[in-house]
Amino acid sequence: MKSRIVGILVVFVAFLFVGGQALARDKGDKPGKPKGTRVVGTVAVTKEKVKDDKGVETEVVKSITITSTKKTETTVYNVVLDDTGKKLAEMDGKKVTAKGTVEEKDGNKLLTVTSYEEFIPKPKAPKGN
Repeated sequence: MKSRIVGILVVFVAFLFVGGQALARDKGDKPGKPKGTRVVGTVAVTKEKVKDDKGVETEVVKSITITSTKKTETTVYNVVLDDTGKKLAEMDGKKVTAKGTVEEKDGNKLLTVTSYEEFIPKPKAPKGN
């Protein structure tokens, strides 16, 4: 009788251990997969005129920011100028939804953009009479 109770307890403890491990693993962040962030805001592009070796002047994107305003809080994200970030320059002055990863460096928020699209607000529901 005692051995049967001990056996049941051992099985019960094993289920608790395995179940707890599965839950802990499921709720935690997935290793190697950074958290994604969605930012809605207005794009501002700063360009600089640069002369090449032949004296030909061209405009080069110097920096891109997305200014996001939620109620009374304004946040400025500095866009990392990789290939996708540079393509965002075509949305200068427009409101966009950008997805990517955010990290803080020297008090600035750096946004590495993975995708973006022009923000189109949802139409407001008509007021009922």
